[in-house]
Amino acid sequence: MKYGLIYFRNTDNIGDDILSYAGKQFYPHVDYYIDRESLDVFTPDKREYVATIVNGWYLHYSYTFQPSPYLLPLFVGTHFSKDGMIQNDWSYIDASVVRYLQQYGPVGCRDRHTADVLAQKHVDSYFSGCLTMTLPKFANVVPNHQTILVDVPGEVSAYVRQILPSNEIVEKTHRLTPEETGGEWPEREARLIEYLKLYQGADIVITTRLHCALPCLALGTPVIFVASYDEDFQIRMESFADYLPHYSVEDILSHKADDALMHPAQGNSVDTLASQLRTSCQDFIRHTMEAQQDTSLLPEPSFYRSMYVDRTQYMRYAIHVLHSRCCEYLKQIRLDSDNMKKTVTLCQSILEENDRLKQQLDRLSGDVVDR
Repeated sequence: MKYGLIYFRNTDNIGDDILSYAGKQFYPHVDYYIDRESLDVFTPDKREYVATIVNGWYLHYSYTFQPSPYLLPLFVGTHFSKDGMIQNDWSYIDASVVRYLQQYGPVGCRDRHTADVLAQKHVDSYFSGCLTMTLPKFANVVPNHQTILVDVPGEVSAYVRQILPSNEIVEKTHRLTPEETGGEWPEREARLIEYLKLYQGADIVITTRLHCALPCLALGTPVIFVASYDEDFQIRMESFADYLPHYSVEDILSHKADDALMHPAQGNSVDTLASQLRTSCQDFIRHTMEAQQDTSLLPEPSFYRSMYVDRTQYMRYAIHVLHSRCCEYLKQIRLDSDNMKKTVTLCQSILEENDRLKQQLDRLSGDVVDR
């Protein structure tokens, strides 16, 4: 059996690579590296199945789902996002995708919200948790006794430095520069391992990143999650609220997290979920190694490439270009909106100051008349 590691080739977020790394630990070997955003056009070297663990966040280009027929998937720790390109909902999980998921179900969902979405579409699903909770500790990691801040707002960073003046504080980001994106997997894996070792050795990690916080639980490092309590929190993160100490920026600045900051403690154990995740992945790998797969119904890769991949190449290119332009327009709209709000606020301040000065002049004029 051949095995394929799904990863997001052009990600600018180290968390995506950590998700792929969490799945890779279960593979006996990796024969193919498969771009998450191009699952439908994957073709192996010959007519064969390629087993893969489909965990993590799916996906930017919703039209690429369902995956190619050559992939033999285990859906566990899977999150389906809204389609950000057209409807801003889950309508891309249509009748065809539902049949596909039913074929390979039950689907282990990273969060309860995804499980609810699939259940409403009559897909057998359950809350599995995230595969990053299965990450094993590294051997010979020496405690660095650092306080690690990962992508936290500036006011949180300043506050932490204020109440922990004697701590060695290190600021990190999971955001990659354009020059760092799109590298080969060995380089990316080496980078994320350095991050994970840093987290394992820390006294405490404070972060806005879910895939920094959950690995810290697995590595036994005290962690505080800085939450926004918005729709994204409810969809992706609320399922882990019982395991992670979490506070809003306002909570932290109003001293509600002081005890957790000054006396770091590990979050609630994820051992039960992690054990179930490991068992699912190990059973899948064992089954794929032992069972003979009937490949007679698979198309020849050359036929699949000519009839699907090549025929849709320009359409895919056009969609990518249009999506990029749409993102640029939305970014400009948000920028213009922010500038407009600032302008309105400034105008309101000027009007209020004008009223104040007018009232003051009226009082002064009254005083002159009275005299």
